[in-house]
Amino acid sequence: MVAAMISDAEATGRPEALALARSFAVLAPPEVRPLAAQAADRLVATGLPDPKWARTVGKPTVGACFGYADPRGTQEGLALTFSYGRKSHTLVLLIDHDLGGLKDCFVSDQPKAIRAGYVHAAGESGFPFREYTPEQARGIVADALEREPCPVEPDQVEDVTTNLALLEQRLELLPEAPPTALDTSVHRLKITLRGSKPPIWRRLEVPSSTPLVRLHQAIQDAFAWEDHHLWVFDTREGEYGMPDPELGHGDAATVTLADVASRPKDRIGYLYDFGDAWDHDVLVEDVVQAESGVAYPRCLTGRRAAPPEDSGGIWGYADLCDVLADPDHPEHAERLEWLELDSAADFDPAAFDPDEVNDYLSRLAKVLVKP
Repeated sequence: MVAAMISDAEATGRPEALALARSFAVLAPPEVRPLAAQAADRLVATGLPDPKWARTVGKPTVGACFGYADPRGTQEGLALTFSYGRKSHTLVLLIDHDLGGLKDCFVSDQPKAIRAGYVHAAGESGFPFREYTPEQARGIVADALEREPCPVEPDQVEDVTTNLALLEQRLELLPEAPPTALDTSVHRLKITLRGSKPPIWRRLEVPSSTPLVRLHQAIQDAFAWEDHHLWVFDTREGEYGMPDPELGHGDAATVTLADVASRPKDRIGYLYDFGDAWDHDVLVEDVVQAESGVAYPRCLTGRRAAPPEDSGGIWGYADLCDVLADPDHPEHAERLEWLELDSAADFDPAAFDPDEVNDYLSRLAKVLVKP
């Protein structure tokens, strides 16, 4: 019926028909909108002027973008505000970097309430509340949409199913940041566990624009750490980790790898677990252009298995290896039980599998240069 109405209106060739076609191109059922848009274009081709409102109908104005994130980098909440005249609405997103991408997405017509809720939740959790430029927000959303949605609860499944198409449309309204050489630049890093003998190390390639909070996640994956403890990067620009005024740590989400180590031979430190003090030396071996079709971060090679979590630091790990190598040691059985192993043969400190590391890193990886 609507298609017939559009056809009949077009046949009149009148300005009112053009206005109707432009309206239906936005408001009609999805299967009819292309027909209406084509009819409107044909009417314009006859010499009819478009209504002044035609360029903006259906296109809201981008407003404030804000949110907060777990400093460990696992989850973040993001709100995107849009307005039609005096009326505003907010797309509220939950992104889970551990499970995949978009975990929840719903629409609210109360932007002020959403902002107040975010500020309160961030304060209660001790997380920083952040204002984003539309370009920054687009980057976060685009990265999330490159991964599989990961709703868990039934209401999240319903929300994502209902609102994903709307989110994709709204994403097109957010401006893209101008491309820079940094967008396709990759740091080749050699990360060595300080004090380890024989050396325990990993060679990773990581996007130069990687925030330090993401580099933290990559190192955790590369060394099979479990992210149960505090951590901090020591750089020439200062110390960055989970923001803490008492410790003097800046926010690792606001600083990139290129900001603190821009050239080959630059070094930064990464300390994980302030008790066991797993101290990593992060050396920039090279800065190269990303390869077409390759996803980063990736592990190129490495040496030896990483120590088990909570094994007492580098000296405690050396002691653990000695105990497991000696079946007559009085603590041999106790250490096997602690590691949940049946035999010391199941413990191989020389083992290293780059494919296993890359499986872990795949949750963070994205292609920088598409084929």
